[in-house]
Amino acid sequence: MNLQKSFNLIIIGGGAAGIMAAISAKKYHPDYSVAIIDRTFALGRKILVCGAGRCNVTNVNLDITTEERYYGANPEFVKSIFDQFGYKDILSFFQDLGVELYIERKTDIGKLFPTTDQAKTITALLEDELDRLNISIFLNTEVTEINKDNQFKIHSREIDQEQKTINEITFESKFLILSAGGKTYPALGSNGSGYLLAKALGHHIVTPVPSALPLTSKNPLLNDLQGVKMEMEVTSIIEGKEVKKRKDDVMFTQYGLSGPAILNISREISIHINRFNKGGVKVRLNFFPGKTKEDVKLLLNERWVKRPNQTLEKSLFGIFPNKIPSVLLKGISLNKDIQVRDISEKQSDQLSNMLTSYTVDITGTRSWNEAEFTAGGVDTKEIKLESLESLKVSKLYFCGEILDVDGDVGGYNLSWAWSSGYVSGKLLSNE
Repeated sequence: MNLQKSFNLIIIGGGAAGIMAAISAKKYHPDYSVAIIDRTFALGRKILVCGAGRCNVTNVNLDITTEERYYGANPEFVKSIFDQFGYKDILSFFQDLGVELYIERKTDIGKLFPTTDQAKTITALLEDELDRLNISIFLNTEVTEINKDNQFKIHSREIDQEQKTINEITFESKFLILSAGGKTYPALGSNGSGYLLAKALGHHIVTPVPSALPLTSKNPLLNDLQGVKMEMEVTSIIEGKEVKKRKDDVMFTQYGLSGPAILNISREISIHINRFNKGGVKVRLNFFPGKTKEDVKLLLNERWVKRPNQTLEKSLFGIFPNKIPSVLLKGISLNKDIQVRDISEKQSDQLSNMLTSYTVDITGTRSWNEAEFTAGGVDTKEIKLESLESLKVSKLYFCGEILDVDGDVGGYNLSWAWSSGYVSGKLLSNE
């Protein structure tokens, strides 16, 4: 069966950015007919996994750290979008929707979550708003081709799960917004097909690589510590140059390193390894965030003076969980049973140096299935700065992860989805 449907605006991709674009479009163009096409069985599936299922909606530091927290596009490009729809606007939007937010206090990162601690709160109220605004939704519908004459012609296949049939649907629209996402969490619908559509419309794609993901290493110390999580200071080192430093939790795993601190330094590493196929990557671990080798040496010496007969291993109890000291000492071949009064100056230097600058060789990254974000996408040099309209195809807009814009962990990427979706939905160049 071949069906024909016509709308003023079609949005391809029903994630956070696409949903926001639809809501924004109806605000600025209430008379327009608007439809969202999504290839999966439900809207906002990736929203449901954000913040471990709690949905890290935004970050209190969004407006004051914008230029430091986003990558890919020129900082002015990102800033121009948040100038139109920033932190206070995001708060106001969700409060108006009926979502109360709170700032997570267990860290000083500034993450905001719904008071229900359920991402389902967000998706349910967004869907309710779409319904209130009479926005049409087409699920299980995959776009296969887009043509543009006076209007866009969007060719698609709808899979009817109950009837086990496939319907061919051709949509026509005056405006088109591509918000088909990146390549992370392919099981949730982001398979990179949006890049093919954008490329067919004449856009250059900056090679996408997974970002905010765990790193792999064959270091035996990491394997011995698997399952341990602790706050650390981590530094990425690429071909001998320090690139980025972050302080947050690190998780030791069987394959290497994970946790928020690692995810936040993984972007440049992934680009170096996965986009350019290069090596020479290391991560330096400081078990005492913010402290130097000399600071730690002094701290240990103060403990040793008080109990000179204590074993080296026991002297580290209270600083680390009990299973950690023996593993660390084994890693640098120090006898855990030596009494601290017998430790030489050289051994003291060796230990304090290891605890503040232990270097791990990185062999690679984990896969798209474990990445939170995509680095790469539609080249923003081909997008209008303030409207997100294509410079190549009139009345074609982009928003969300499909663009070459990605941010740090902590609500920054979802903030980009809300803001870029809102701005694209304005359809600023609507003549």
